[in-house]
Amino acid sequence: MNSINLIGRLTRDVEMRYTQNQTAVANFGLAVRRAFAKEGYQDVDFINCTAFGKTAELIEKHVSKGNQLGVSGRLAIDQYEKDGQQRNATKVMVDSITFVGNSQGGGQAQEDPGFEPVNEEDLPF
Repeated sequence: MNSINLIGRLTRDVEMRYTQNQTAVANFGLAVRRAFAKEGYQDVDFINCTAFGKTAELIEKHVSKGNQLGVSGRLAIDQYEKDGQQRNATKVMVDSITFVGNSQGGGQAQEDPGFEPVNEEDLPF
């Protein structure tokens, strides 16, 4: 089973493009805190994400750098060649989202079907 759920803050504004068939594609990065801190500071993972269609359009319209977002999807590993060397790029292919809050941590959660809202008080960070 390949399933991933993350809650994090956007590290940059959404990069939007469209395919030849006019399907929306949104690329963005999430900074996701790890559950456990090392010696007094919090570790953060920076995860690239890609969303398509209506989900991509919702993200572009309602989310910008610093906003908190919940995503659900699958892990994908792209393989490519650069300077004659094989490389891998890991990203999350987003299936559904939850708008968790604004950049100040407040705001009303708005749901995308298929994803449960998260109470910020229940988060380990």
